[in-house]
Amino acid sequence: MKETIYTIPINEAFEAKCGCPLCTLARRLERDSVEYIMGAAMMEPDVRIETNRRGFCEKHYGQMLAMNGRLSLALTLESRLGEIRNYIEKEALKGFGKKLDTAKAAELIRGTAGGCFVCERIAGYEEHYYKNILHMWKQAPDFRELFAGQPFFCLEHTAGLLKRAPEVLGKRGHEEFDRMLIEIVDRYLKELNDDVSAFCQSFDYRSAGKVLGEAQKIAPERAIEFLSGYHEEEEKK
Repeated sequence: MKETIYTIPINEAFEAKCGCPLCTLARRLERDSVEYIMGAAMMEPDVRIETNRRGFCEKHYGQMLAMNGRLSLALTLESRLGEIRNYIEKEALKGFGKKLDTAKAAELIRGTAGGCFVCERIAGYEEHYYKNILHMWKQAPDFRELFAGQPFFCLEHTAGLLKRAPEVLGKRGHEEFDRMLIEIVDRYLKELNDDVSAFCQSFDYRSAGKVLGEAQKIAPERAIEFLSGYHEEEEKK
C-alpha cells in the first residue's frame, strides 16, 4: 500500500511497537498541539477565536505552564478571561433585577468551563486514525501483519476500533478483525494480570529473595496504561 500523509504517522506508530499504537499517536498529537498553541497559533485569528471559546482542561493548562513562553500563555489567558467575562455579563447576570433563573445561569457558566481545544483536536484526529487504520487493515496485507504483531491495545482504543469496524469492513471483514484484535488484547491481559499478581506477591514474606522481572517491577504502571489509555505526559523510549 502506497504511503500517504495519512498513513505515514500510523505506520510509524505501529512499527515502533512500544505499547498501544493509538496511544502513541495521541501522545504525539497532544505534544504537537500544545506546542502549536504556544507558538504559531498565537498569530492565527481563527485559532484564537476557538481557544477563547473552548479554553483548555487542567492537564493541558499545566503542560503549557511548564513550557517556555509564559507570555504566550498569558496572552491566551487574557483573551479567554475576557471572553468569559463578556459571556457572564451578557448571559448569567442579566437576570439580576428580576427573577434569576439560577439553574440556567449554572448551566451557562458550567458550559464555559467544560471545553478543551487540545482534547477536542485530539478527538477529531483520532476519528480519522480509527477509520484509516481499518482501511489499511482491509487493503494492505503487510499492515495486517504489522497489526497482528502489536504488543497490545488499551481498552479505550480497543473499544473505538471495535465500534467503527462494521462500518468500514462490513460483516465478514469486521468479524475477522474483531477476532484478531480481541486475541491481542486477551493475550496481553493474561500476561499483565500475571505480572500484577507477581508484583503483589513480592510483598509477601514467603516471596523473600524472589527477584521480579523488569516487566513485573512496573506492572502497576503498565496496568494503568492499559486501563486508562494514553494519559501520560511522556512518550516511552
